[in-house]
Amino acid sequence: MKRNTHMDKIFDFSNIMLMVLAVIAVLIPLFSVISTSLVSAKEIAEKRFVIFPENVDYTAYKSLFASGSIILNGYKITLFRVVVGTSVNLILSYFVGYALAKKDLVGRSALTFFFFFTMLFGGGLVPTYIIIKSVGLINRVWVYILPGVISVWNMLLIRNFIMTIPDSLTEAANIDGASDYLIIFKIILPLSIPALVTIGLFYAVGHWNSWWDAYLYTSKPEVQPIQLVLRNILARANIQVNAITGGITATELKAPSRSIQSASVVVTTMPIVLLYPFLQKYFIKGVMVGAVKG
Repeated sequence: MKRNTHMDKIFDFSNIMLMVLAVIAVLIPLFSVISTSLVSAKEIAEKRFVIFPENVDYTAYKSLFASGSIILNGYKITLFRVVVGTSVNLILSYFVGYALAKKDLVGRSALTFFFFFTMLFGGGLVPTYIIIKSVGLINRVWVYILPGVISVWNMLLIRNFIMTIPDSLTEAANIDGASDYLIIFKIILPLSIPALVTIGLFYAVGHWNSWWDAYLYTSKPEVQPIQLVLRNILARANIQVNAITGGITATELKAPSRSIQSASVVVTTMPIVLLYPFLQKYFIKGVMVGAVKG
C-alpha cells in the first residue's frame, strides 16, 4: 500500500482549496442575483451588493408578472420551442449521423464534407431574412425550429459516437436476420442514449436561451418566447427609470431596474437549473461524446 508523503498531502490540500474557491466564485454571484431580485428599492439604494436581503420583497416578481397573460404565453411558446424543436433536432441529427457513420454508404466522405462546409460560411443576415420571409415564416412559431433544424456540429458528434460502437454488434444482428430498422431502433439507439441526452441538453438550452431570432423575425407578442418577453419588460423598466426626474428618489421607486433584471435572470434560468440534476448521469456519460478513446 502506497503511503501518502508530505508533498502528496500538500497537493491534496491545494486541490481542495482550489475547489472550495471555485464553488465560492460560483455561489456568491448566484446568491447575489437571487437576493437582488428579492430586495426593496430602499435597500437597493443603500447597498450596491446584496447577499442576504434584510427584508424579502417580491415587488420585482410582481412587476414581471403584472401582465400575466404575456408571461404565461411566452412560457408556452418557449416550452413548445424546447420540446418540439429539441425533438426534431435530435431525430434528424441521429438519423443523419447514423447514415454518415455507415462505412458502406456510397459517397460518405463527400456528404460529410458537404455538411462540414456549411459550418465554414454563412449566408448573412439580410439574405437569411429574405428567405425566411419568402417562405412565410415571419411571425410564426416554426421560424424558431425550421431554419436551424439541425446543428452540423452536434450531428457530427453523434456520428462519431455511433462510429465507436463495435461493428460486430450489427454484423451479428444481420446474421440473425435483423432488419435495418431493428438495428437502428433496438441496437444502436439504446447504446446512443448518453450521447443523445447530452446533445439534447445542448439543443434544449440553446432553444431556451435564444431570443435573437424572435427579435428579428417576430413582431406579434403572442408568438414571442419568454426570453424576448422579459427582455422587452426589462427594456421598458430601464426606460421608465431613466425617464424619472425631479423630486423622486431611488427609494420611492416600486421596482428598481436591478431587481427586475435579477428577477428576469431567476425566472429564465431556474427551469434549466432544476432540470439538470435529472439529466446529470446521462450528461456525465456522454460528455466525452465523439472524443478519441483509448
